[in-house]
This record gives sequence, C-alpha cells and structure tokens, in this order.
Amino acid sequence: MRKIQKSPRKTILAMSIFVASILLSSCSSSIKSESNPTKMSADKKEVGFIPATDEDIFLYRQIGISYLCMARQIEVEFPKAISLAAKNYALLISSRHGGLIKELGKEKIPDKNIYNGAILQLLDGAMKNCPDMVPEEDKKKFLKTVEQLNQNK
Repeated sequence: MRKIQKSPRKTILAMSIFVASILLSSCSSSIKSESNPTKMSADKKEVGFIPATDEDIFLYRQIGISYLCMARQIEVEFPKAISLAAKNYALLISSRHGGLIKELGKEKIPDKNIYNGAILQLLDGAMKNCPDMVPEEDKKKFLKTVEQLNQNK
C-alpha cells in the first residue's frame, strides 16, 4: 500500500487560512467592542476567562514566529517585526484568556510581562526557524539574557 504524502503547499494554505480566520475574528470583535464602549465594559465583567493552556501558548508562539520570519523575508526591520509579533501574541493572551496562563495559576499576568515573555519566545523560535533573519547582535543579547535567567533560578 502506498503512503499518501501531504503537499507542503496544502499545509501552508491550510495554516494560512486558519491564522487568517483567527486574526479576522479578533479584529471583528475589537471593532464591535469599540463601537459601544459602555457595553464592552459591562461584558468584560460577565466573561469568565479560561487560562491559556500549553497548546494555546504553542499556537500563539507559532503564529508569532511565522509572522516574524515572514516579515523579515519581505525586509521589515527586525525591531518592528518582532515588536508587532510580540504585541499580537500578548493581545491574544490578554483578550482571549484575560492574561491568565494555566501553568502559572490564577494570577493575571500584566500585559508588559506577557509582551516581554513573548519577545523571548519569538526570538528563540526565530533563531531556530529562520536564523538568517535574526541580526547577530539580537542573537547575542538573547543568549546573554537566557544565561542570566538561568543563573537566577
């Protein structure tokens, strides 16, 4: 019996459609909420957020890494590309999960901390997936930061 191989084009297309649907749904919900700010604040009080699971974090990380690598391929400056990718990651954690991460318990993580963590995760992923797109200076800073974090444990 012959094994059926998946076409990389089909996989890329499926992932693109999936990512686009996520982005469009988050955009449409933010547009709706901006049109009625009073209703938004009332709704937020009623919503019980479900903390982000490891699977959620993995998905958001992969989306961010893909965005960063693609942005660099079309010559977007590295600081802009990683900043936008990290802001999108932080927005997903904040808006979909209320800043809650299952592994870290019931305490809401401040947006700034989510953003900083996203920078590290995305930089790590980009160094593995598209190393030529990460400036050497940023690679060195990342390795130094990881070394310092490991010493503080």
